Amino acid sequence: MIPSRIIDLSQPVFSNCPQYPDTNPRPAEVRWFYIKGVEEVNKEIAQISTHTGTHCDAPFHFFEDGTTIDEVPLENYIGWAAVIDVRGKAPGSAITARDIEPHLGRIEPGDVVLLNTGWGQKRANTKEFLTEYVYCDGDAAELIVKAGAKGAGIDAVSFGGYNDPKKAGPGHRAMLGNGRFIIEELYFPDEIMDGKRRLFVCAPVKLRGCSGAWTRAALWEP
Repeated sequence: MIPSRIIDLSQPVFSNCPQYPDTNPRPAEVRWFYIKGVEEVNKEIAQISTHTGTHCDAPFHFFEDGTTIDEVPLENYIGWAAVIDVRGKAPGSAITARDIEPHLGRIEPGDVVLLNTGWGQKRANTKEFLTEYVYCDGDAAELIVKAGAKGAGIDAVSFGGYNDPKKAGPGHRAMLGNGRFIIEELYFPDEIMDGKRRLFVCAPVKLRGCSGAWTRAALWEP
């Protein structure tokens, strides 16, 4: 399919860009490696986590014997998007099965469920964005799996809650443990909330043996 239009859903990566606030955080760094005025070409070098910016999680992220990002078939990352509006949730709260149930009729087998929390438009190195984001709980993720979705994405810094294994783990395990993929730190422009059905496409970088990788995500209009 040749799209009539492509809508970018990716967040930019740059030095000190927002990322999940680990216990011992290491800021992202992108700097000059070669400079055109000296070496005749421009080239950069980057030092960043594989879970920085818009990225996909592989099962290995939560399961020691899980599939790594380079082992996940690329076709897994292509599917019609079912966009669910959960922008009314309170900061720090969970998306629950009750939030997903009214939208089940719109999720078809093979779809990619995109959870619009509104957090993607708040992206900044602030306490609100980094620690008070809306996340997906285990029951909601199980419902997404049972609906036949091949994956789910969210515009928050993580699919699971902040700084609590009981919040961080269940949603991840429900998706990744059932062979579904997760994509985090998406950006949802308001225009995609018009009810149109669009094709979701992303292709993670093929990092051998890794738990995740950066990706450029987009919606294709037929």
